[in-house]
Amino acid sequence: MQIRPATIADQQAIISLEMTIFKDMELPLLGHLSSQQIQNLLYQVATVDANSRCSYQRAQVAVENGEVLGVMFGYPAQDEPFLDQTFQQFLLEQYGINELVFPDSEVYPNEWYLDSLVVAETARGKGIGGQLLAASNQLSQSADLPVVGLNVDDQNPQAQRLYERVGFETVGQLMIGQHQYRHMQRSVV
Repeated sequence: MQIRPATIADQQAIISLEMTIFKDMELPLLGHLSSQQIQNLLYQVATVDANSRCSYQRAQVAVENGEVLGVMFGYPAQDEPFLDQTFQQFLLEQYGINELVFPDSEVYPNEWYLDSLVVAETARGKGIGGQLLAASNQLSQSADLPVVGLNVDDQNPQAQRLYERVGFETVGQLMIGQHQYRHMQRSVV
């Protein structure tokens, strides 16, 4: 198993994995567009905007035998206001949809935010999530940020236990869409 920065060649695979998160979040956009339309749009955006939420340039992947088995997307908290500008523009231009896909702020100040972590269903239970989480420390330190932050859905106690096992502590609660989340952080200093 290798953990490495994603490349443009990984983009389709990582977007496909990311759709798991979008479905779990019950994004309203899924009521307007098919999963394939959203994936196509995310791919288009990622190829023209390295700063977009789902760009390969914001991702680390777990790869084995050339197959992407997991992905972690993240960014410094101060990047959040700019992540979805191109996506929103393409959504309006191509589909006439003018509603914010991610209207809720998810970050706390001065953190490297782990936006999402997904492991392929066939590869779960093999420690891949833990290996990707370990890579978040280096990314936080490289960005000169003292903590890694993330949100975990209250409906996902298994993920919460994983995060607690590797040193994350709950520092707050917030609503994202229709779901209640725990905001957790881990110091990297």
